[in-house]
Amino acid sequence: MNYRLQDFIKYIIPGLYFIFFVFIWSILSSKYHIDTAKLKDFTNVIILLVPFVGFVIGYFIESVMTCVEHLFYILGGRRPSKTILDGNCKFYIIPVSDRDKVFHEHGISGAPIKNNLAGQILQTAKQRIDRESVENFRMNSILARNIFGSQIVLTIAYSFVTDQFYTNKIWWTFLVISIVFLIYWVHHNHVYVKYIFAEYAKILQ
Repeated sequence: MNYRLQDFIKYIIPGLYFIFFVFIWSILSSKYHIDTAKLKDFTNVIILLVPFVGFVIGYFIESVMTCVEHLFYILGGRRPSKTILDGNCKFYIIPVSDRDKVFHEHGISGAPIKNNLAGQILQTAKQRIDRESVENFRMNSILARNIFGSQIVLTIAYSFVTDQFYTNKIWWTFLVISIVFLIYWVHHNHVYVKYIFAEYAKILQ
């Protein structure tokens, strides 16, 4: 199996992010206290295991978030492709000429378009463009999604191990961070789709 550095990063960073907070919480927790003095005897093993465990956790989070994202769209969640093709959000507008090319290619008279149709057009665009031209935007979107996934899993897990989590300041801090990461992921997802359509319009007449 040949992983590029970017593929490795999208797994390892969310996994290590998750491990870091679990480790810090374990040190500070009186219930699950870790004897840091004893850890010194296993330093070499820990150095080898942490990246591996981080990768596995990151891979799991990637799998879960991919399923969640697809399920969201299956259940009728608004697709970034619809937002961009409708031109309703000023932050993710493509040139009118580019949008007209896309509409003309798919026999669409104009916005608004159906959610599922927007998704189908996006899939067609992905197949026809040079994917390397938007690879950095794709990786940014995936990494933002996976880090959000790590944070939301931490937030949910913390609610199970903390009594009356709704009055706990740390839990609320985790929740706020989760919302910030969610917004950041949504932003990068829209940017990625925007540049897919920009590249797609270049090959259309």
